[in-house]
Amino acid sequence: MKPLVNIVWFKRDLRVQDHAALFEASKLGVVLPMYCWDPNFWNGEDYATQHQHFVKECLNALKRDLSNLGLTLLEFNTGTIETLDLISNAYRINTLHSHEETGNDISYTIDKSVASWCKSQEIQWFEYPQNGVVRRLTNRDQWAAHWEKRMASPLVPIPTTSIIALNAHALKEDQATDIRQAQTDKPLRQKGGRDEAVKILHTFLNGRASRYRGGISSPLSSECAGSRISPYLTWGVLSMREVVQSLRQQKINIQTNPSIYPKGLMAGLAGFESRLHWHCHFMQKLETEP
Repeated sequence: MKPLVNIVWFKRDLRVQDHAALFEASKLGVVLPMYCWDPNFWNGEDYATQHQHFVKECLNALKRDLSNLGLTLLEFNTGTIETLDLISNAYRINTLHSHEETGNDISYTIDKSVASWCKSQEIQWFEYPQNGVVRRLTNRDQWAAHWEKRMASPLVPIPTTSIIALNAHALKEDQATDIRQAQTDKPLRQKGGRDEAVKILHTFLNGRASRYRGGISSPLSSECAGSRISPYLTWGVLSMREVVQSLRQQKINIQTNPSIYPKGLMAGLAGFESRLHWHCHFMQKLETEP
């Protein structure tokens, strides 16, 4: 009989911290983490070579962190449905776990296809929120309360002793990730990965945010005054909740000992927190009014 597995489908959540899909899957038995370089997605006009290189760097860091948990991230170049069929041929899929995503029409089409596939295979697909976007929200008047409740909730712990790794000898993954080598990467772009994300967030919360108000309106000053964490939020290297909670903790630190922090830091952090709220609010509009 084929081994029973619980798939964690990594999408725009390339981290192990505050990761509900990974945590919940780890409670159910053997875990199979996967990332799919779906050609339907990556061949779209929204993405270029530098995006693929950035994500590859994020995946390398994720592989390291998963390895520390005894897990191996499997990468596939096939379409998402083809990938699930491939896994299904080698293993019995018990459950599929992923985070909700508000993306473009291509990602939405992929999600609908996965939902249909899971239904036909009688496999439960569990999706978990990872930001302030509320699915099937009929009235946005209560959205701010939903946002605050999510941001104030405790971070999901990293699974440790309960996690069961998969011996993936029965499954041959396609490791030849098709990064568009013929096209030019952007050498000055930000680097992917959890370590880079945490470092950049730290420099912002501890100093650069003092120039946030007034500094983000000019291309000359915004390079340093801006948070520069957008790509890490986009690909889920940092969760929105951990950023909000880190920011709020830093505001408490400043109130406790203001003399050791730059002038204007508190005001900058307050301004940035409102932008984080806007970030989710406008994504909510895309979710409810696509």
